Amino acid sequence: MDRVEKIVLAFAAGLLGIFFLALLAAARLQGIDVPPCLPPEVRPFTEGRVDTLPNGTRQIFYVARMWRFEPEVVEVPAGQPLDIFLSAADVTHGFYLSWSNANLMAIPGAVNAYRVRLDKPGVYPIVCHEYCGTAHQNMVAYLVVK
Repeated sequence: MDRVEKIVLAFAAGLLGIFFLALLAAARLQGIDVPPCLPPEVRPFTEGRVDTLPNGTRQIFYVARMWRFEPEVVEVPAGQPLDIFLSAADVTHGFYLSWSNANLMAIPGAVNAYRVRLDKPGVYPIVCHEYCGTAHQNMVAYLVVK
């Protein structure tokens, strides 16, 4: 290998290392982390519901089914943590909470979860982003933050 090739290769490896460290720093500063594992008692469910924990955290259990989310409209207070649990009753669906980082897949027989805090009051549409059949475009729910 030529001397110039070694220099270019070392420069590229160093630049790759800098990019990797910058990515880790950005993730750390933004609070991005690997999602936690769900406890074994969280099993797939077929009924949507909203629970409020003693500390004020809302747990929303969404069920995706052709062609709707249950519950369809949920009202929550602004600034409170929300634990979103998602299960599918029939086929694979997508779950995207507009204007947030909540983007999940609803897979039959599995439960996905995400924690989010919405500080700005408003209506946040939830849409399915995975084609799930002929009425897929009608699959919308709403999270109302007051």
